[in-house]
This record gives sequence, structure tokens and C-alpha cells, in this order.
Amino acid sequence: MKKALKYLIVFLSLILLTLWITDTSYLLRGVRTVYLRGNLDVTIDDYTVQETALIKATDAKAWLLHPKYNTIELSDDFVNFNKEQRTIAFLVIKDGELLSETYFDEGSMDHLSGIWSISKTYTSLLLLKAQQDGLIDSIDDPVSQYLPEWQVTQEEPLTLRHLASMNTGLFWDEWDHSPFSLIAKLNFYGDLEKYTLEDLYAIGTPGGQQHYNSGGTQLLGTVLNRVLAPKTISEYLQESFWTPLNYEHDGLFILDSKKHQHEKTFGGLVSTARNVSRIGQLINNNGVWNNQQILTEADMQLIKTLPYNNTTYNYGLWTGLYEGDRFYYQAGFGGQYCISFPKHSLVITRLGHKTTKKNNINEVSPDTEVYIREALRIVDQLNQTN
Repeated sequence: MKKALKYLIVFLSLILLTLWITDTSYLLRGVRTVYLRGNLDVTIDDYTVQETALIKATDAKAWLLHPKYNTIELSDDFVNFNKEQRTIAFLVIKDGELLSETYFDEGSMDHLSGIWSISKTYTSLLLLKAQQDGLIDSIDDPVSQYLPEWQVTQEEPLTLRHLASMNTGLFWDEWDHSPFSLIAKLNFYGDLEKYTLEDLYAIGTPGGQQHYNSGGTQLLGTVLNRVLAPKTISEYLQESFWTPLNYEHDGLFILDSKKHQHEKTFGGLVSTARNVSRIGQLINNNGVWNNQQILTEADMQLIKTLPYNNTTYNYGLWTGLYEGDRFYYQAGFGGQYCISFPKHSLVITRLGHKTTKKNNINEVSPDTEVYIREALRIVDQLNQTN
């Protein structure tokens, strides 16, 4: 028995040594976060076992309720669809007022959920705020201006705008979720600044081709860490958006580790459905909130315009057409959506566990059409009752 225990200790020690030598010790964090909790992939609840920073709702104000709030029931087909997709929240905001609000399963008004790549929108907008506040000169500055250690060479200098517009020329495979994939390491590596400076490499020219890249957004986070110091990204987010937009609930930002405390700017925000809807409304308001211009009109034009030769991704924001009309949306893994539809003055927010898989990472999500159709049905039925 003692000999078997000795062999087991030696075997485990060799595994740990191998992980350390090969710089793959992050796999242990991944196993703890995913597999030991009975999951096969990351989830919207992973934050419960990860290091986080608090984002305080210091000037909380509830959404105004529409006079016909929750008087129109969701259609049966839509309810069934949401049960299949394990939706936890579905909200419709019309003209800045909460019109329809439904929660499924564990969802509730104050339920915190990981919103994954909706975080990318916030990261891109924080960069615009940093430019507005004079902390960076321009989003067209090269990455190397703020990160002298950046050694990746390309035909054209990689700029902050390239990173926020998903047109970087850097290698990335967003759909490979195997334990040794880039996205797995990004999720669980303990020093994301080191990761972004050492693990990203070029395969093309910036501005040449739209290609979704979480690593590029984390590189933006590394830039923000440098220019905001000693203030953290979480503190700047609270100051720039959470407080002026009157977020109702505290939020969290997942950190890479207790030691380094770098925010996961590619997908680490944790929030509520009511909170998530705020940026959607800010987009419909053309950057104005409570008569205050939070983002400039030039910034709003920027995030609504397709750059380079992009087809579905603007600046920190997805875009598509519904029956010929333009809409914009924030999106995260597992079907976290906040859709802004300016023509109809609608914000549509959905949080949940599953979504319909796209054929190509750069396509518009087919589920956005489902949520828009139901929101418009609610509005049409409301108009018929008036």
C-alpha cells in the first residue's frame, strides 16, 4: 500500500512538473472550473469559482416601466424555443421604457450571469473613453506605442482600431475549445498580459480581412491596463459607464488570477439582464444618457460604421439587417445578446445557456432574427390594443 502511494505521488509530481515546464499549468484551473463542476465547456456561471473585481452600482436607478409593462404574453412558439435554448432572461425595451420582462429557470431581475463577449463591446467603448479623456492620443495609434514589448511585425502597423474592429491579421481560432487551444489558455491562464505579449502571432495584414479574435480584445485590455494605471479597468468602467448610466445592480469582472489581477476584457464581465440593456439604449440614444453626452456623436458614428472591408462587425459591435433595416448587437458565448434596433426604438436583451450555432464565426447570429421578430410582434399587438 505504501509503495502504491509512493508511486502515485511520484506520478502526480511528474504531471505537475510537466505542466510547469510546458507552461500548461493553466489546465488545472480549467479542470477545476469546468470538468470538476460537471460541465464539458465553459458556462455563464463559471465566475462563481473565479477571482473577480467588484463594479459598484453607485447611482442605481430602475428602468422606467412602460404603461403596458408585461401586458402582452410571449407567444407559445417563442416560449418553447427559449426553453429549448435554456434562456434565463428576455427583455424588450421600447422608447427607453421596459415593455416586456420574462425570466426562466434560475433567472431573475437581479440574477448575475457571465455575459462573455458582450464584454468586448465594453472594452472597445472604454478605449473611446480613454481617448476622450486624453489617456491615449488616438485609436489609430499603433499597439507598440503603448506596449513597447510588442514584437509582432506585419506589413502595416497593428493599431488599436484594428483590434476593436476584428481585423487584425493575427492568428486565432475561436471555435477550437480543446484543452490546448488558444481560447482555453486565454480563459484560464494566470497572467493575461504575458499571454497577449507572447502568444499572439501574425498571419496577415491588419485591415485586410474581418476575423473574430478574442486574443486581440485581450490585447486591448493590456493597453488599457497600461494607460489607466494605477486605476484598474473595473474602476474606470464604473466611473465611465456604470455610474453615469445608472446601472441598477453591482457587476463583476473576472480576473486572470489573484496575483496579477488583470481583467478578462475579452469576456469576463458578469452582470444582470437589466444592466446589459443600458449600452443597448445608449446606442439608440446616439450616445446620450440623462441629457449627458456619454460618447461623442463622432464615436457613435464610428461604432455604427463598417470599417475596412468588414461585413458584420463594426467597432466593438456586430451589425445585421432585419427586413432591410439595420440593427446592432452585442453578443457573447452561449447566446448572450443585447440588440439595438434604432428604427423601432427597441432594445432586446436575451441571456441564457445555449444558442443556435453559426456556420461561420463572422456570420450574424440566426437567433437575433428570432428575438427581433418576437419583440416586434409584442409591439404590434400592443399597438392593436391602443
